[in-house]
Amino acid sequence: MQTPEPSLQILAERVAKLEAQNRRLKQAGIAALVLLSALVVMAQTQTNRVIEANAFQLKDATGKVRARLSMEGQDRPALSFLDANSLPLVSLAGGNEPFLNLNRPGTAQQITLGANRVFYGLALYDKEIRAGLSVQHGVTALDLFDESGKPQASMSADQNGASINFIGSAGRITSSWANYQGNSFFAMDGSTGKFRMALGKEVGGPSLELEDKGGKVLWSVP
Repeated sequence: MQTPEPSLQILAERVAKLEAQNRRLKQAGIAALVLLSALVVMAQTQTNRVIEANAFQLKDATGKVRARLSMEGQDRPALSFLDANSLPLVSLAGGNEPFLNLNRPGTAQQITLGANRVFYGLALYDKEIRAGLSVQHGVTALDLFDESGKPQASMSADQNGASINFIGSAGRITSSWANYQGNSFFAMDGSTGKFRMALGKEVGGPSLELEDKGGKVLWSVP
């Protein structure tokens, strides 16, 4: 009869190998679990991190700066988005006088939305200002300018009424149309500013006047 000792020995070696493999699997599993836990903790820590700097720049694939976040002076954080030529397309600033600038690429045309302690409003530019909408001291105003930035017309309104003014080349009002507190009038000034014709309707009825540049009535009806 053959002895069973070799079979028992082989079985014992297989059991030892399986136990060794089992221990290695357990160790690898524990290591993976520790690594996963560490990554979770790191992710949570990074979410709550505070990064401090004086400026941040965002670059494209060619290394050009396309966005910038920085401080302008002591009290104006500013965010700018740039084109491929480093020219600003969009600018946003905070502080006591916040504003938003939108620039049309390749031109001098610009839209500015801003506010300060005196007024808030919207302005359109093309080298020079072309139009402005603002609210100041309770008065809403719309101003129109020519291509050189000279005022041409304005419209304003407040709690007392509204008016429309047309402005001549000398910067003076040449004609006006207004309605204030129930009284309305239309006035035209001479190009030299020496006379004025005013047509109005007040409480007493309609009237027509011709005045000199000082406001003195030269002729009127009734």
